[in-house]
Amino acid sequence: MTSELKSAEAINWTTDSLGALACFTVDTSIYNNTTVFKTAYWYTERCYVSLSRSLDSPHRIQIEIRPKSTMSNEQLIALCRDFANNLIDQQVRQEVIAESGNVRDALIKKAFFEGSHHLDPEKLHSNEESVPEADQSYKTDPLKIGRKTGS
Repeated sequence: MTSELKSAEAINWTTDSLGALACFTVDTSIYNNTTVFKTAYWYTERCYVSLSRSLDSPHRIQIEIRPKSTMSNEQLIALCRDFANNLIDQQVRQEVIAESGNVRDALIKKAFFEGSHHLDPEKLHSNEESVPEADQSYKTDPLKIGRKTGS
């Protein structure tokens, strides 16, 4: 980084030869890796996101964000704050999935189990009244389905 690193709370930003970038760390004792990666993925359309282990602590992930289009420092800091809010959102989602996973799995199993009863060949009934005869074709249209109706 060629210019002086500036800070707004826990967000550091600077400009280097590649443009503006902001850095902050995430504590993995609060947010799990799945949460961090899913949140980072949400931002890949708007910016370049780089994740690495913090040199200061193995329990921290360094997040580096570079906007894909021109952005003021204030907008970049706001983007990082949105990232932090989305970490909370994603962490809650992960906890809800963990808490309700058994219920979801049971509902899915029940739905597929009930559907599997219909796959028993003995229980399947076929109505072959409308199956075309050997001399019938869609080209001859014996039921006159293809005729024009209306005006």
